[in-house]
Amino acid sequence: MRRPAALPAAAFALGTAASAALAANPATAAAAAALQGLLWLAVVAALVTGAARSGADRAVWGLFAAGTAVLVLGRLALYASAGGPLVEPAVLERNAPLVLATLLGYPLFYAGQVALLRRRLHRVRSPWLDGSLAVLLLAAACLALFLEPLHRATGMGPATIAAAVARPSLDVLMAVYALTTCSLLGRRTDARLPLVAAAFTVLAAADVTDLLRLAGAAGPVVVGTPVSVAVDVARLCAGALLVLAARQPAPRLPRLHAEGWPLLMAPVGVLLGSLALLVADQWRPLPAAAVVLTFSAVGGVTVKVLLAFAELTRLLGSDRQAVTDDLTGLANRRALFQRLARPGGRATGLLLLDLDRFKEVNDTLGHHRGDDLLRAVAARLTARLPHEALLTRLGGDEFALVLPGAGTGASRRVADDLLTALTEPFTVGGLAVHVGASIGVATAGAVPPADGAEPGGDAELLRQADAAMYVAKRAGGGVAVYDEAADRSARERLQLLEELRTGIAAGQLVTRYQPQVDVRTGAVVGVEALVRWQHPRRGLLLPGAFLGLAEERGLTGAITEVVLRRAVADAVRWHDAGRPLRVAVNVAAGDLLDPALPDLVRGTASAAGLDPGALVVEITETTLMRDPERSRRTIAELLAVGAGISIDDYGTGYSSLAYLRDLPAAELKLDRVFTARVAHDPRTAAIVAGTADLAHSLGMRLLAEGVEDEETLHLLRSLGVDETQGWLHGRPVPAAELVTLLDRLDPRGTPATARLP
Repeated sequence: MRRPAALPAAAFALGTAASAALAANPATAAAAAALQGLLWLAVVAALVTGAARSGADRAVWGLFAAGTAVLVLGRLALYASAGGPLVEPAVLERNAPLVLATLLGYPLFYAGQVALLRRRLHRVRSPWLDGSLAVLLLAAACLALFLEPLHRATGMGPATIAAAVARPSLDVLMAVYALTTCSLLGRRTDARLPLVAAAFTVLAAADVTDLLRLAGAAGPVVVGTPVSVAVDVARLCAGALLVLAARQPAPRLPRLHAEGWPLLMAPVGVLLGSLALLVADQWRPLPAAAVVLTFSAVGGVTVKVLLAFAELTRLLGSDRQAVTDDLTGLANRRALFQRLARPGGRATGLLLLDLDRFKEVNDTLGHHRGDDLLRAVAARLTARLPHEALLTRLGGDEFALVLPGAGTGASRRVADDLLTALTEPFTVGGLAVHVGASIGVATAGAVPPADGAEPGGDAELLRQADAAMYVAKRAGGGVAVYDEAADRSARERLQLLEELRTGIAAGQLVTRYQPQVDVRTGAVVGVEALVRWQHPRRGLLLPGAFLGLAEERGLTGAITEVVLRRAVADAVRWHDAGRPLRVAVNVAAGDLLDPALPDLVRGTASAAGLDPGALVVEITETTLMRDPERSRRTIAELLAVGAGISIDDYGTGYSSLAYLRDLPAAELKLDRVFTARVAHDPRTAAIVAGTADLAHSLGMRLLAEGVEDEETLHLLRSLGVDETQGWLHGRPVPAAELVTLLDRLDPRGTPATARLP
């Protein structure tokens, strides 16, 4: 079972208190030294354990553990040399190499702090140089201030004095470095850095006090004084703070970019300190070694400045590359958004230009020639740019132009000028190449949006220009200015499309049936299945509101399948009720070209138990002419299944006699434009009569739709029409209401054949 963290902490605190009590008595000073040694070894062990559990920060705490071990082993060696915890100046002088060796722990501490900083920050340049500059300055200051006073007070040599002075100086350096890291990270600093800074601050206070004690300024150098006890306890507390920092969890923070003034703190501080020492040298000459170290620090600052200048040059080059298009040398998409994001309070025009026929150049002459053309276009457009304009290449053959201070009129004039510039041919690979362009124009006004309105923003302005550009492209090229009403309509169409996708899946499509009547017997011989959309917000929508959009986006197949399955199911119920009606289902062009349509008809009819001969597939002349060969193959397979074919809207399409000759359709469905005029226009009546004779000669039935009055019905009968459909017989109704309608139209219940002639 894992022990609570409080138990080791409590044991360490009790051990520290016990060592303090033992150190206060000269008779037990040796035991105090031994206990302190054990506590310091426990600190090293805890740091090693913390490093093992720290994952990505393992190297950080491993370096701290190594540095602490160097200091601890050096201190224990001095205790052994002194024969107890009393380390007098003579002991230090006798062990000067050992005292200097203990300073090797501080490079390890510094490496740990640098590793911790690099784990949190990108672009931390030359931290080793910053630390070296600080060490040079501290060494120069210590030699200038303490060399002669300590030599007079203790009799120690320069090397021993330098080592004794360097230790508290390096403690201060470590504390300042940790605090500087906190300032670089700002509010994102984790809890470990303040603990590290506190540990070295406490250690610096202890080492400074010990240095003063050696100089005789803090009491005599004897065992058991309060000062010596406080120094020992403070050092143990510093070790405990390091252990506490190592036990803190590493926060999961994104790595940050250190920029700006915090990175200049170290070189600026070193430069100011060096200047202060050189000024002091004019009043009182400093030791030669201090002067050498001071000039070395100034030289290091010079190197730092040169490195910073090189870094700045590199960053400027990187920034330029980041906003420049490699192919044309124009600004790129990032530069476009940077320019659009600049606050200004002026109107801004944005032109989006897409080259026409560029793909032909790429496919015919090759991509390298296409690149040559893009560079030539960029050069020609650049030569026509107005003042302050920014031309960018967004990618491919698409360019954007920002016009600060330009309203809609000025932007339109610039667009026309650029379009004119592109009319002249380009020479590409020795050939004259003509390219046009489609240009969309959008403007963002200087007037703030009204209350409740959302500001456009740079992305919105680009979207508006893009919408206008596609309007121009659909018109065959040229310039189009963003039209809010048209854009709103396009967005509503897009929303309607997404709602239609959802509606199909949710079963919102419904079918309505309109009777088809034999004009001679008055019997209902069939019905046409008509699709409607029961929209959750807009109510019942007629096909004109959504079928065109469905055909554009390839959704007619799903709609046809829904209508076909429902029509077949309803036809089975009518057949079971003694009314063997044929059912006509409309098929769009995309569906007729789908080779899976015959299998869908066969499978649906077979699964429901309906004779496929009761189904009529209505197709339009336009559908037939889109791809005559594929259409004929599909129709042949439908006929093989047993379904009938009806040519819908006859007379309004191509009306080619060739496909009537080759197409074994069973029915011609005369468009309502002829039905509406037949009673008032003799020429229309002649066309209807001729069409009836043609249909009968080819073995087809002629059905007229749009019949709304008795006069038209009688005239159509006299002209040879076989069947009629329209509001005279009844409006489209749901399947449940159709039986009632049929009883009203055919009260005798005379059954009509369900099979086609």
